[in-house]
Amino acid sequence: MGSGRMNVESKAAALAEQKKAGGPVKVSVVGSSGGNQAGNSSKVWRRERIEMTEPELDDIAFLTGEKSSSKFSILCSISSNKFFTGTGEAPTVRKNRDGVAMCSQKKAICVTAIVMGALVATALIIAYAGPQNGKDKLLSDYYLNKYNNSEPFNPIATNGQPYPWLSMELPTAIRPLRYVLTIHPNLTNLDVKGQVTVEFHVEKETSFLVLHSQDLNITERAIIGPKGFALKINRLLEYPPRQQLYLEVKDKLRKKVNYTLNLRWYSKLVPDPEGFYVDIFEDETGARRTLAATVFRPGGARKAFPCFDEAHLRAPFRISVFRDRFHIGLSNSIVHATDDVGFYMGTGLLRDDFYETPPLPSGCGVLGDPAFRTDKRPIKSKSILIKSLHISAPANRTKPQLEVEHRNITENGTISDTGEIVTAPSYTFYASKDLLDKSQFLLHTSRDVMEYLQTWLGIPYPLTKLDFVALPSLEEDIMSSLGLISIKSSFLHDLESQHTKEFHMSALKIAEAIIKQFFGGITSPGSWKHNWLWQGLIKYLGRSVLSQLQPNWPMDELHLMETTMKSLDVDAIEGWASVVDGSRDDGNNEDFYVDKSAAILALLHSALEENNFRLCLGNFLRIHRFQTAEPLELWTVCGKQMNDTKNIKEMMHLWTSHSGFPLVTLGPGEGGNFTISQAPFAPAEFRAITDDHLLPHNLSSTTTTTTTPAPVDPKSRNIPHWIFPVSFVTNLNKTCPQTVWLHSNQTQITLDPSVTWIKLNTGQNGYFRVLYTDHNWNNLIDELKKNHRAFTAKDRIGLISDVFTLCHASLMPCPITMNLITYLPKETNWGPLTTGLRHLEQWRKILKYSECFLMLAEFVRGILTRSIAGLGWKNNGTDSAKLLRPEVLLASVLWEDLDAIKQSKQILHLYLVNGTEIPTNLREVIYTGAVLSGEFTYWQYCWDRFNVLLSQNEGYEERMELLRALGETKDAW
Repeated sequence: MGSGRMNVESKAAALAEQKKAGGPVKVSVVGSSGGNQAGNSSKVWRRERIEMTEPELDDIAFLTGEKSSSKFSILCSISSNKFFTGTGEAPTVRKNRDGVAMCSQKKAICVTAIVMGALVATALIIAYAGPQNGKDKLLSDYYLNKYNNSEPFNPIATNGQPYPWLSMELPTAIRPLRYVLTIHPNLTNLDVKGQVTVEFHVEKETSFLVLHSQDLNITERAIIGPKGFALKINRLLEYPPRQQLYLEVKDKLRKKVNYTLNLRWYSKLVPDPEGFYVDIFEDETGARRTLAATVFRPGGARKAFPCFDEAHLRAPFRISVFRDRFHIGLSNSIVHATDDVGFYMGTGLLRDDFYETPPLPSGCGVLGDPAFRTDKRPIKSKSILIKSLHISAPANRTKPQLEVEHRNITENGTISDTGEIVTAPSYTFYASKDLLDKSQFLLHTSRDVMEYLQTWLGIPYPLTKLDFVALPSLEEDIMSSLGLISIKSSFLHDLESQHTKEFHMSALKIAEAIIKQFFGGITSPGSWKHNWLWQGLIKYLGRSVLSQLQPNWPMDELHLMETTMKSLDVDAIEGWASVVDGSRDDGNNEDFYVDKSAAILALLHSALEENNFRLCLGNFLRIHRFQTAEPLELWTVCGKQMNDTKNIKEMMHLWTSHSGFPLVTLGPGEGGNFTISQAPFAPAEFRAITDDHLLPHNLSSTTTTTTTPAPVDPKSRNIPHWIFPVSFVTNLNKTCPQTVWLHSNQTQITLDPSVTWIKLNTGQNGYFRVLYTDHNWNNLIDELKKNHRAFTAKDRIGLISDVFTLCHASLMPCPITMNLITYLPKETNWGPLTTGLRHLEQWRKILKYSECFLMLAEFVRGILTRSIAGLGWKNNGTDSAKLLRPEVLLASVLWEDLDAIKQSKQILHLYLVNGTEIPTNLREVIYTGAVLSGEFTYWQYCWDRFNVLLSQNEGYEERMELLRALGETKDAW
């Protein structure tokens, strides 16, 4: 050991001497690299001079090696140039145990390239190792969307494994053909056990399938091939955030082959009215009762059973329900057989097997297990109403075709070749005993609407029954599914105790539920994103149908005021998107988009006219019977019905894809003609954030400067425009409207020179506001004062609404508005007078503390005097009078008419002293007038009454009336 150290030290001294003489010296070992220490001591060290140029000296790096017993450092040279020995050969790289490894540049580059290549290959394998579709590429619909891409999305299944399906939507490789659903709810321990068998078709080869399941515990699963053999399931993954199940099989599912998926699960009945839930209530005797039912909103079926829960995936359902013998099982179809399964499942247990339904969306397969009694009313085969319609069957359908089609749909719901109903479905109401007496209005209204729709559309109802079930805890008043309608128990009222408007709205909701049997049951949207069309159709047709069934009800005026005008007022506020862009992906749209779509469909109705509109809807249902459809397909049907003479498709595309609405301006043209122009409606208060060119030229002028802006070429700007018909009447032709189509931003009409006034948008079917010249406004007002019935009630509503809205938007002077409402004392119709009073109420709130308020209040009270005298304080007269009376009396109280306040206080006083009944229609008037009287006794009664109703969780309408009355007090206690 000592001699070895001496050799090393001598070699180091020699190196030092050489360094002084001329620079670096490379030391290499000659011979084998031996492994033992003794061998190393006998190795021969070779010293070689390395000649370097000046630049190469800069590339030398000195690295200190590890400390050894000899306590010296090894000098290593690392350069971008190769070092050669004196013999001209590259030295072999050696490894020193106590020093630093030395590597050439080429090898370093090779090693780096290999490492980087391995990293890239690993990344690619991770990225593309997801589920494949039998090919070496991703599925066509395997993508990420609707998520924040700034954050990594790495879904993890419940078992901790990566969840491979990244899309919200289900893969398109699988299409369900049939559901066989068996379910057993236990109303004692609230357990649910179920089994579903899904027959599905493989559209393209795949090795996995994805379906929906939420809060369900899957216990067994199997996939059966076409020959009856079970396929091996490699794994079952569940991803709760998206309510998805992922099943991967060993052998690929072959294209164009049918398979069967079997799943068993168990779950719990939940009290929330969503999915399959339990409802606990007290019956008429005070006994505690329990029922189980389903409530399916879009995407809610997955809470009840595993399914392909997307709108476009319709399939027939064959449902079986286990129940107690004292309960009743309900589903979309009627019961086929009931078996006693007590020997196998428990004493007193029955199983109801229902007939297979037509193809339905998963959200329409409903079932229930109520302990209710029934009310089954006999239904006439023909009604007087239907006989009076005189609607014939479509001309392109022959009698044999009708008979064959109807036999295939149902044996009981057919229509003759004359368009009249031959037979009708049975109507049955299921509820607790105390609610059965309130079913008459529900059943009769449903029958009338059903008969009318079948005849009007030329489409038979596809089932033999329609059941109604009352559920106490239902959140919405009515939920409709094909063959079964759920109703909130509190929705059923005694007719005598209902407000007239509330009574009309109840009938309207019933009508909408029946219409949904067609638009939603027979044909449904292909995507929940398109649900706005079905919601709009249901809302519009509900009012349209009731206006025919109840001609004495102001349903047309109600639609105009509560739907079209309401939507126009909201749409005037900037920030609302178009119907297409604003509709939600889950189908639960805001009320504004539903109202606007209904208003746009009213415009389509007027563009097509009555008979063509009816035929279009009937053909649409017939073409897409038990299928899904998109809005474009309805526009296509409408275009074909008109032989493409009107550009319906482009018209509806513009109305549904553009936000806002147009302001139509009537102005003088050349040579005595009139100009009708359109521009996006932009109230004056938005001018600071809106380009001036979006406003009509005659509205953007200014009097503060004489500078005239240079004209701008309209073609250089992307100004939105709409296509729509504009109907109008004149003083020379008041009963036969003329129509002109507005395809561009402006058009001209030629009229007789003796025309003094023009009224645009006859019938108020258009979704736009109209601005006239001051001269035309004054002539229209003169006509209203002379004979207001020269205009229909809907036209008078339109004039009043436009004049107030445009005045509020600073687009016309206020004196014209004040001049127009001077005709209101002669008004007796509910719609026009109510419209004027509601706009004046807005003025009251705005101007209450202004200097002009006292004069305005005196002016309005003078308008109301004649109406109050004609209507009186008794709750009698026609439905229109019953609707109008509370509007007029409430306005008189709010505008502080002393006689009205005194009368209100006296009526409430008589109720408190003698128990004299307060009419339901006048309840809010009485409460508000008594509070405004300033007497503490009446305020205290209203407060106590509100708290009693609140504690009992009933009387919602009266609670709101009391709150509004209490808010009008002038005293701050």
